Amino acid sequence: MSSSITKMQALADQDLLSQAIAESEPLAASELFSRYIELVYGVCLKYMGNKVDAEDELMHVYELFVKKIKQHDVDNVKSWLFVLTKNHCLGILRKKKRNTEKFDQFAVMYSEENYHPIIGDEKEEELKRLDECIEKLNEIQAQCIKAFYFDKQSYEEISSLLGITWNKIRSNIQNGRRNLKNCMGK
Repeated sequence: MSSSITKMQALADQDLLSQAIAESEPLAASELFSRYIELVYGVCLKYMGNKVDAEDELMHVYELFVKKIKQHDVDNVKSWLFVLTKNHCLGILRKKKRNTEKFDQFAVMYSEENYHPIIGDEKEEELKRLDECIEKLNEIQAQCIKAFYFDKQSYEEISSLLGITWNKIRSNIQNGRRNLKNCMGK
């Protein structure tokens, strides 16, 4: 073991933190982090739920630690690192949840029952009533519904055709679908 590593191990957290911030000793941040690596790993494991993800996030927390110790006034390294780790893991979980929710929304929007409002051998009367209900929609909703369901155009194609944003297309299709369902139910 080299003498500089031995000297660092004998230093207090605040001394190592000062060296890590000043970057006078590149190993200082590493030594400081290694003192609490089990704590960090435990928090990651608790929030991530499996070893592989916990190990990945442990590395990300180390990168954040090295970056953020220079930006924050840290009094207690252990508690600050605990909060940093917890917040990082919660952020990852929130992001995964948002992505899952978006995927679920797309799955519902593009599901067969929503993508094709008329399935099977519908009676002529129902088709006529559907046409009447579409005519009752506001113009933009009717255009979006027709383009999406009947012309099988994507949101992007409808957006460029009508000159409105993707979110407005989605909103108009959802509102139009709800209005059609209410109209057809009468």
